[in-house]
Amino acid sequence: MFITLTSEDLTRVRFEASPLWETVTSLRALQQGTPLHRPWIEEAKKRLADAAEPKAREHLRVLTTLVPPKGPIPDALTPTPLRQDSFSETLKAFATIPAELWLRDLGYLDHSGLPDYSRRIIDEFRADIDAAVPRITAALEWYWATAVEPYWPRLRSVLLADIDSRLEELAHHGIQEVFKTLHPSVRPTPDGLEITRGCEATDLPEPGRGLILVPNAFVWPNTLVLNTAPFIPTITYAPRGVGRLWEKGRDTKESPVSRLLGRTRAQILAQLDVPMTTTQLACALDLAAGTVSSHLKILAESGLTEPVRAGREVFYQRGRVGEELLARA
Repeated sequence: MFITLTSEDLTRVRFEASPLWETVTSLRALQQGTPLHRPWIEEAKKRLADAAEPKAREHLRVLTTLVPPKGPIPDALTPTPLRQDSFSETLKAFATIPAELWLRDLGYLDHSGLPDYSRRIIDEFRADIDAAVPRITAALEWYWATAVEPYWPRLRSVLLADIDSRLEELAHHGIQEVFKTLHPSVRPTPDGLEITRGCEATDLPEPGRGLILVPNAFVWPNTLVLNTAPFIPTITYAPRGVGRLWEKGRDTKESPVSRLLGRTRAQILAQLDVPMTTTQLACALDLAAGTVSSHLKILAESGLTEPVRAGREVFYQRGRVGEELLARA
């Protein structure tokens, strides 16, 4: 697949963290049993099984029909990410997606090997797409609240940290270097980008609308590409640090780091396997936010942690010195 980028497109490249795209790709990880996400998969399966929602079974059948373990994912299910969008705000975009696009995507899904319930659902959706969209929305809302939202602060912190590092790379080396490090399947060309995938878009977006790059934890180890009108071209890729996403904070109670920094500061430093806000750290360590803030200030002044700003929020991540200190402990 090729994405043609004009000079105007290159001036409109932007990054977004999308809760909807993360939710959709998590469905595939859940079904495939992606080893990297095994801790989340085990917890998510229990949450889904214990859910009190009467329509839980039907919701899951709808979602696994639209997002099977392999094959295409409907473009209509992952519309253009909006700036700083919430999950509920993203779902509003479904109302603006033309019925023709939903029907085209359903046609791609209708192939041999589908279970009977999936064929039934596809037939029902094709017969009345206006009734289908509310069913899809309700299923996604339930699944998000049950299986993804409880983990969204941790997921989002990894995504925002990746965006921060990519923007720094952009400032120092330019957009071509950013493209080269997104994913092995993404290759810059003189006219844009080549993505080595086995599908081609037929209704391409208009040039000049830019390109959206979406770090996405659950898409690992692959990538997803949205390159269909009326959407803006979008590429997902696995963020840096995704391998540590589900790691638990290291125990530093009896370590030399604890004797050097003090137990609380050592705990804070160990907890930052992924970037976190002061509030998130306070909740994770059962400490007062003011106490955590004071310790973070000292750790940052010492170069052990580094602040990462995302809008009005400030996340803290371990700095290089902090990483080296923990590695030697």
